Amino acid sequence: MVLVSACHLPYDCHYISGNWKMKARMDALAPMLQKLGMSPERFRVEYVSAAEGVHFAELIREIDAQKKALGKDKIKAENAKLRPIIENMLKRKKQK
Repeated sequence: MVLVSACHLPYDCHYISGNWKMKARMDALAPMLQKLGMSPERFRVEYVSAAEGVHFAELIREIDAQKKALGKDKIKAENAKLRPIIENMLKRKKQK
C-alpha cells in the first residue's frame, strides 16, 4: 500500500508550492503504476494537515482494510512483478 499525503490545496503548504508539485508528480505516477500492474486501491493521494490527526488515523484504518481486502497473495504477486521494473527505473535515474 502507498499513501502519499500533502497539505491541502491551494495554499495550505509552508513549502509554498510543495503540495502542487506533489499533485503533478502523483497525477503522472498513479496511471503509470496502474499500467505496470499495481491495483489502483494500493495507491492513494490524500490532503491532510498536521492538525487533522483523527482524519489521518481514519485514512490509515481505511488503507489497512483495503490491504486486507486485496489479500497478501495479490499484493505479493504485484510487488514481484513491479519490483524489477521500479528498480531498473531507479537505477537509470541514479546514473544521470
